[in-house]
Amino acid sequence: MPTTLMLVEDDRDTLEILSVVLRRKYGDLQLCTAENGRKGVELFKERDVDIVITDVNMPEMGGVAMVQAIRGIKPQVQFIFITADAGRATLEHSVGAGFKLDHYIEKPVDYRDLFSAIDESLATVRAMSFNGAGKN
Repeated sequence: MPTTLMLVEDDRDTLEILSVVLRRKYGDLQLCTAENGRKGVELFKERDVDIVITDVNMPEMGGVAMVQAIRGIKPQVQFIFITADAGRATLEHSVGAGFKLDHYIEKPVDYRDLFSAIDESLATVRAMSFNGAGKN
């Protein structure tokens, strides 16, 4: 079963550019997109998503609230945060105990960092699937 990656980004240009780049680089993955956290959670419930790349600050529901909602459904999902805001430690601290970011990339996105985070997330997802802890 193919791995599914969901991209959640409220900036339409960024969403389109990242979608094109990800489809070219990771053609074997299923890619779905949402323009805010609320739609991301809705889409997550429809698709069996393994990796989520998300912005932090979005209308209707931000990335942190979306991550918390999704982790309540499927805790092993890998998350890659992309943000122009506060650093990783500040973000983890502000959210509180138990909130962990799998990967954190600052804007403007360095594609080498993004690809590295995706590759690491893919390895984690595949290891969990191999060990029987993967797909619901």
